[in-house]
Amino acid sequence: MSLSQDPAPLSPPAAPGDPRLTDARDTGRWSASELRRLTALIWPGQLLVVAGIIAANSQPQIAQHFHTTQIAWFSLAFTLATIVATPFAVRLGDMYGKRRVMLALAAAGLVGDLVTVAAPNYPVMVIGRVIGGLYGPVAVLVLAAVRDLFPPRKVAVALGTVAGSVGVLSMLAPLLSGWLLDAFGWRGALWFLVASTVVAILALLAVPETPRRAVAERLDRSGALLLGGGLALVVFGVGQGRDWGWTSAAVIASFLGGLTALAVFVTVELRVANPILDLRMLGRRSLATVLLGSSVPQAAFFASQAILIFLALFPPIPHVSDGLGWSTTHNAVLGIPAGIITFAAGIGVGRAVRTVSPRSVWYMGLGVLATGLVLAGLYHHDAAQIVLTGLVMGLGGGILMAGQQAMIVSVVSAEEQAAANGLSSLLTQVFLALTNQALYTVLAADSTVFHGTAFYHDAAFTHAYLTMAAVVVLGLLISLAIPRLGRPADTAAHDLATPPTTARTA
Repeated sequence: MSLSQDPAPLSPPAAPGDPRLTDARDTGRWSASELRRLTALIWPGQLLVVAGIIAANSQPQIAQHFHTTQIAWFSLAFTLATIVATPFAVRLGDMYGKRRVMLALAAAGLVGDLVTVAAPNYPVMVIGRVIGGLYGPVAVLVLAAVRDLFPPRKVAVALGTVAGSVGVLSMLAPLLSGWLLDAFGWRGALWFLVASTVVAILALLAVPETPRRAVAERLDRSGALLLGGGLALVVFGVGQGRDWGWTSAAVIASFLGGLTALAVFVTVELRVANPILDLRMLGRRSLATVLLGSSVPQAAFFASQAILIFLALFPPIPHVSDGLGWSTTHNAVLGIPAGIITFAAGIGVGRAVRTVSPRSVWYMGLGVLATGLVLAGLYHHDAAQIVLTGLVMGLGGGILMAGQQAMIVSVVSAEEQAAANGLSSLLTQVFLALTNQALYTVLAADSTVFHGTAFYHDAAFTHAYLTMAAVVVLGLLISLAIPRLGRPADTAAHDLATPPTTARTA
């Protein structure tokens, strides 16, 4: 899809009697068109969750098929492409409309999926994953589009539903993944992802275009390349550190190159008139503390999911491995209750922040998640313990994912929504890469290598869960600096009555 079409007009400020202001005072009942719109946004926004689970579970078969020891590039290539593409996508979404940009990114992702599934060799497959990674920013744009497409009173619930739906998908995707891989092999699983991307494109076609939030002007390509390239180099260095050695010349060069690019990016962006990401936004205490305080614990929550995979699926071998030896399907079934409560928590947060400060809800989520991780570190030896601790972690994780969006809505204007979500996504991805590295380092400290594979002792799982709990506590300490926040519905209603050129002060 071309981005050269005439962009949608800038959305005018709402005047008295504007239907958007009327919606802000409505009874909260949802119309059929709003429900269709919400449903259409869920799959494109959460496809990355399903794709990530299926792709991760496909890697062992792919590595054996292509006889490669570089299987890490299967996921790393996708992540790096997403990091580079995100700042471009956010800016283009503001300039040309988010729906148009999401369709273009989804089309590119479909091409990448096709190259990946039909790849005759592993290097071609990695190229396909790079192209497929261009779909990544769609998740950011979906969340930003919610604010443009729903009345202010319903924004928080819509965001909570879209964000919380990850719980249901995380519950079903492992079951689906196991069936696809067992019945059709890795190519069958990847063909399912091709079909899923097609469905996402069809869903986006049913979504109205969003207002243009920025004048079509010269794109800050240098800023985007410095930001994307700098972050990509840092993440690359983290990803290769364990294999190449943290003091190797290549890893050190990656870190130095990435940090230098990021330093130049900050200098350049503070001087240009129309930056790819407005770093001046971070000069506001409210936004800076919300983005940093929410990205750190979310990274810990996502990283902690890998602990259960090793714990549940690795076999029990005396003096070698303390895994539980479950099948993928059995593990997925036991994860269903946690998935349900994660989804329910997301919807509950959307309703709660109508009357309760999102900051208070956020603190509760951090406390619940940290408690769940500590309990999981102490009690993870049978199915009952896994289910019960999973419920606590799922509740905390659901509150966090939906609560983050409620806080962002409370501290930015509608015009800043996409940029704020872009910053949040980039920070979360960077912290996730760092947290994953810490996780694998902790696990390796209590492991035994047997026939070329690292197996983990019980102490490794305990220390890994406690480490993730410590990261969540770090996020809580950062979050204590978040100032008092308004309710999302009140904030959104204020935006409608304020001209788009009016900046909100901290």
